[in-house]
Amino acid sequence: MAEENAPEAIRVFSMNCWGLKYIAKHRVARLNEVSLRIARASPAHEIVALQEFWVYADYLNLRKKTSSVLPYGKFYFSGAIGGGLVILSKWPIETSSMFGYPLNGRPTAFWRGDWYVGKGVACASIRHPSGRLIEVFNTHLHAPYEVNDTYLCHRTAQAWEIAKLMRGAVQRGSTVIGAGDFNMIPPSLAHRLISTHGLVSDAWLSAYPTTPNVAPPKSTAKSNIENLGVTCDSVLNTWRMETPTLPSPETLDPRGKRLDYVFHSPGTSAVREVTVGMTEPMSMPSQTGGAGGAGGYCSLSDHFSVEVSLSLEPSLAQQQALAVARGPAKVPEAMLVDVAGESRASETLLTGQAGESVYERYLPTRITDEILALVATYTKRQKGEYFWRIFHFWASLPVLVACHVAVWWSPHNGVSFALMFVAWAVAVSGVLDGLIGFLFMGSELRALREFEEEMKMYRQLAVAESNESVKQGSMRSGNGGYKNGGHNGSGQLLL
Repeated sequence: MAEENAPEAIRVFSMNCWGLKYIAKHRVARLNEVSLRIARASPAHEIVALQEFWVYADYLNLRKKTSSVLPYGKFYFSGAIGGGLVILSKWPIETSSMFGYPLNGRPTAFWRGDWYVGKGVACASIRHPSGRLIEVFNTHLHAPYEVNDTYLCHRTAQAWEIAKLMRGAVQRGSTVIGAGDFNMIPPSLAHRLISTHGLVSDAWLSAYPTTPNVAPPKSTAKSNIENLGVTCDSVLNTWRMETPTLPSPETLDPRGKRLDYVFHSPGTSAVREVTVGMTEPMSMPSQTGGAGGAGGYCSLSDHFSVEVSLSLEPSLAQQQALAVARGPAKVPEAMLVDVAGESRASETLLTGQAGESVYERYLPTRITDEILALVATYTKRQKGEYFWRIFHFWASLPVLVACHVAVWWSPHNGVSFALMFVAWAVAVSGVLDGLIGFLFMGSELRALREFEEEMKMYRQLAVAESNESVKQGSMRSGNGGYKNGGHNGSGQLLL
């Protein structure tokens, strides 16, 4: 009887499929196997978000394999070579759009390709049979690449953009799902931005709120996957392992990371189950050992999948448990105050008019200040590069003219040829630097300025909210109200 009255649930699947054309090994075979496993999943997935599904032919094969269980799908086109994003659904996709990130890598790092693929957010509005609108946001944020992560500012700005999109959907009353390879770890600035301003919760933390941010010492690969949600750099992934054959699940795994996520709107949904999937390798006889090989097997991708079962009803208890586990005071108080006395409205749980609980959270001002400092430092660096590129462009013009004039006075053909070669090199490099400086770096600096202005506005709102909450909390405390929690006359929980 309890099962009959249980709220409806949907099953969500997200995976970075590593489908780079010409570069990703065994791409066709691996993506075909991914398609087959999605089609044969039991219970079946109802919403699927894929990243790095670059080749349209692979998408057509995916649709052919999965159309019986996921009849609706969209391949998203963006950038010069495509964003690699796909959304599949059991139910009709009413609208879709592709939102490109204003800050998205640098064209000079052509070997990385982030700028050329036009990374962004694939958006789809899906109509559930219950009549609810489910808004899905699928993305792949900029990767770190370097030990000294110079792309941190871009990735943080991208997190801000998708957070704004999800926030708007939450405020419209939609059930929100944000999935993808976010290239971030839980305590990062990007994760904090999404799970605060986006008004969404990390599905893994909703289910397991006490999950540590960092793997405990001597944590095994199996434990990392099952208890920490590790999806990347696992020693059990044949593309990441350092041994000739696949090691034991009990092997220590200090490098495993959780980079792939499914976020959900806690005011309209709750997590029933979340697991890391696609961990079983596929048969690949040519892979007999070494990088990518494991004695005739290879992993489906260099990432594992995230699979979530979402109830279409909110769970106040689940979100309270998350607030307690992640809050610095470890108690569900209305105002959490740090050691510096800074009021934190970031963990306040509000009760909506319809009785649904949502997080209306703001980051602490020290975190906002950290983001603003990051933007200022990166902007200073880019302004310096902008100056030298533009200087190179203007300086190349008189050098180019001088080389052509010198050709007229050259006594030998060899000297003339050398001068023309120098003129060609000066012209090409000068024009490239001019284009990069005027077009790319000009737009990048303006996007940075826009991000900075928005964060400053956000900070002002956070401070105002904190001050108002402190004022109201003092009034309730002075009037003998509920300082640490209680219920009002209508039975709603006050936190």
